[in-house]
Amino acid sequence: MIHDWMDHLESAKQIKLEASSKVAKQCPLRSFKFYKTKKVNTGLDDIKKGHLNIRTSWWDGSAIYGSNSSQLHKVRTYKEGKLKIAKHGLLQHDKDGLDTAGKIRNGWISVSTLKDLFILEHNAMCDALKKEYPDLDDKDLYRHARLVTSAVMAKIHTIDWTVELLKTDTLRAGMRANWYGLLGKRFKDTYGHVGGRYLGGLVGLKKPNNHGVPYSLTEEFVSVYRLHSLVPDHLLIRDIDAPPGPNKSPKLSHKVDMVHLIGSRGEGKLSKIGFSTRMVSMGHQACGALELWNYPVWLRDVVPQNVDGTDRDNHVDLASLEIYRDRERNAPRYNEFRRSLFLIPISTWDDLTDNEEVIDTLHEVYGDDVEQLDLLVGMLAEKKIKGFALCETAFVIFLVMASRRLEADRFFTSDFNEQVYTRKGFEWVNTSETLKDVLDRHYPGMTGQWMNSTSAFTVWDAPPDPDNHIPIYLRIPR
Repeated sequence: MIHDWMDHLESAKQIKLEASSKVAKQCPLRSFKFYKTKKVNTGLDDIKKGHLNIRTSWWDGSAIYGSNSSQLHKVRTYKEGKLKIAKHGLLQHDKDGLDTAGKIRNGWISVSTLKDLFILEHNAMCDALKKEYPDLDDKDLYRHARLVTSAVMAKIHTIDWTVELLKTDTLRAGMRANWYGLLGKRFKDTYGHVGGRYLGGLVGLKKPNNHGVPYSLTEEFVSVYRLHSLVPDHLLIRDIDAPPGPNKSPKLSHKVDMVHLIGSRGEGKLSKIGFSTRMVSMGHQACGALELWNYPVWLRDVVPQNVDGTDRDNHVDLASLEIYRDRERNAPRYNEFRRSLFLIPISTWDDLTDNEEVIDTLHEVYGDDVEQLDLLVGMLAEKKIKGFALCETAFVIFLVMASRRLEADRFFTSDFNEQVYTRKGFEWVNTSETLKDVLDRHYPGMTGQWMNSTSAFTVWDAPPDPDNHIPIYLRIPR
């Protein structure tokens, strides 16, 4: 979704960050260079300067389709509305080894795997539409299939993925209510959208509501979506040809460092790992916890990419860069952020966490001045609500933006109907509930053999890391 939603325009000015002599030995990079975020005129009286997003921030699948005509052209076949895909069901690549689908900057194995899957979904939708409506031409088939595929992704994100991050019955009911309303799916499927946004849900409202603000994603949303601690240091490759173990757990084959699974070099390795092996392997590996001292090591010395997917000359420490970006883009510090959301700010470090080691470290960095606490550091240190992978501070923004992205988009409100999506396309969206449904369409038998839960996301229950015999999300602070 990040590859679909946001990417700041950079200036031509490069700056350098240097670690102080006190901590330099602890840093993978003692210094690194990067480009500043470019400020542009907003045209708004109250905000003179702002930042430009070079991606379309709509829920439009631009990670696959691209955000401009040039990117769109690269991915299309111009035959029966379909997108380019290799015969073996994997992404096509250019002469430089880069995939040709949509957004390719800072790509890695997970993004590429999902691109594979949803290109197949788009093309399957084209086949279904062509069979149902033989008179539709290439352009109309493409447009309807893109609408349907983007809506399926939005629906999975709303009622499947987000629910795994916020795993409580209340949140599950709340996110489903965003899509179906409080009256539920059966009622909505039978009687349509009735009863306004609460009883009928946000999807299918008579008209979009942007609350007086042009459709956009806020800097606050960018800040709380800094979820790199979820990413592991290596991928555990599973042997899907061997019989499954207890609880449908596939046997471990080998592991690959994540640094080898990014960019063009990663794309080369991906072609040697079949889709089913990739999906089953990732489906059985736990995410990292969103906590302090759990940032992926490989992302602290990583090669960033240009917009065209080519590598840059300078490595960056992404953990340090994320702190800098929030400050550069004027995101509030932790306490001020909470005040702006009408949440109680902290007065002492003990209000934030019970972990004495964290408290000592925060005191070492910030002294007693809790107002200086950086937003990302505070969110990773904050005590979690039971069942939440996210902290409360991030959750509030997630909740508001999850609703806004649906409520302010005409393709999920006034134009979410059979006339725009076609009857077949509308039915396709309404009968797709989870990532499992999409996998079952294109890889029948995979989930039946390997899934050990009702959801394709098994965030906290994956097999242990074979190196230290504890789950990856409980890694010792590093």
